[in-house]
Amino acid sequence: MDMEKIKTNIVSFYNSRKKLVWIVGAVLVVVIVAMIALPNGSDATAETEVSYGQVTRGGLTETIDVVGTLEAIPSATLTWQSGGIVDSFDVKVGDKVSKDDVLMTLTESTLDASILEAQSSLLDAQTTLDNLKSANTDLYTAAQTLADAEYELKQYKSDRDYNNTKGASDEAIDTARAAYYAAKQVLWEKQAAYEALSDLESDDPEREAAYEEQKAAIEAQNKALSNLNYILGVYYNYDVETDFIEYDAALAAVEEARVEYNRYLDQSQEIAAAEASVQALENTIATGKIIAPFDGTITQIDAVAGDLITSYSDSDNTTAALTISNLDNLMVEVSISEVDINKIAVGQRAVITFDAISNKEYSGYVSSISSSGSEDDNSVVQFSVWVKVDDADEQVKPGFTSVVSIVTAEVEDALLVPYDAVVSRDGSYMVVLADNSGNTTMVPVEIGATSDLYAEVTSGDLEEGDQVVLYSSDSSSSMFGGMMMMSGGGGGGGQPPSGGGGGPQ
Repeated sequence: MDMEKIKTNIVSFYNSRKKLVWIVGAVLVVVIVAMIALPNGSDATAETEVSYGQVTRGGLTETIDVVGTLEAIPSATLTWQSGGIVDSFDVKVGDKVSKDDVLMTLTESTLDASILEAQSSLLDAQTTLDNLKSANTDLYTAAQTLADAEYELKQYKSDRDYNNTKGASDEAIDTARAAYYAAKQVLWEKQAAYEALSDLESDDPEREAAYEEQKAAIEAQNKALSNLNYILGVYYNYDVETDFIEYDAALAAVEEARVEYNRYLDQSQEIAAAEASVQALENTIATGKIIAPFDGTITQIDAVAGDLITSYSDSDNTTAALTISNLDNLMVEVSISEVDINKIAVGQRAVITFDAISNKEYSGYVSSISSSGSEDDNSVVQFSVWVKVDDADEQVKPGFTSVVSIVTAEVEDALLVPYDAVVSRDGSYMVVLADNSGNTTMVPVEIGATSDLYAEVTSGDLEEGDQVVLYSSDSSSSMFGGMMMMSGGGGGGGQPPSGGGGGPQ
């Protein structure tokens, strides 16, 4: 049998879908003959082993599987900032601590001279600061008045914005309101002028002219009001107008309070300088301590009471005291290639396993995705993706090697075909049906979600129970000449449907 002719015909099937109706018959004949001929001793027999699978229906989960390292976010190794001898301490690995807790100190007698000097200066600096603050009561009164006015302004702004149903800009609303009030003012003036002529006869020319001007002013006001109603999307009635006026008044109150507050700001500079002085002294004193920078758990202790600390942040080397980690926020950073990154979205479910914990799965979700990628050592662009662990227990520890399966698609009651039955070329897919007599039919299909065992068929002339030809990579290469079995798969996350497999009966 001429295998080159088989290759040529099948390749033509993919290259020209417009000729599909004309070539399918010819290709089917060739395939049938090939299926019969190959078992009779041709050279291709050794390369091509025909096996069969079955089209089934069931659920399928598509995943992308990647490896990363578990990290606690944040996590920090705290180092000594000054030299001396470590004093006794009570903390131990596993203790939960709070931000600003003092965890270790150096003994008083071994503290650096700068720390001792800062301790003696701190009292005077704090007294100076307190005196400045207590003497500047007018500033704090003005500051409180401003804070109250700004708070009230937020409330009135919320009421005002509620009436802006169309989301018009403040500029557009202010312009329309100004036009409305200007028209209202003109109307008042015209009404007063007309009423001043009430003693004249009704047909008096001067009174008639005043009446026409009043009438025109009424029309102008109504037009301005109609325009304002249109911009807001609600009728500018008494309640709505009140909301706007109250906001205007609150805004004016804030501006007045700011002017008053600014009158007392000269003292604030002295206060700021005094506060900076106190803070600097406290920072110097803190160099003889290990202070928790955030809430967390102590995961490692390096210091021992009685240790002489000679290497610290101001020297060429540092000496670690302990490590603190937020074990309530465990994350795995993984790299996803540019080929797959568009399948990943924040919030997607993930299944996480650890080499150090056998036969146990943990759940998580995609927490964040980097907005740009970078090339790895193989010149493949990779994107950083963080996956948060939802249900970590005491067995889970930072540093564990983690296998993360990110669920990118899930389908239920889908038509599924064995993954090895799908052959692809240039983005098109096909499977070959086989009946009990060995007759074959080539069927183009469209593929949805995939796993390493099955592929979802979203379009194609297939039915549950159909028998399909399966191909190994060797057999597909020899039979299809340049075509290939569908690659990519689901990265090992697929759920095989119940009851799949089996050859023709």
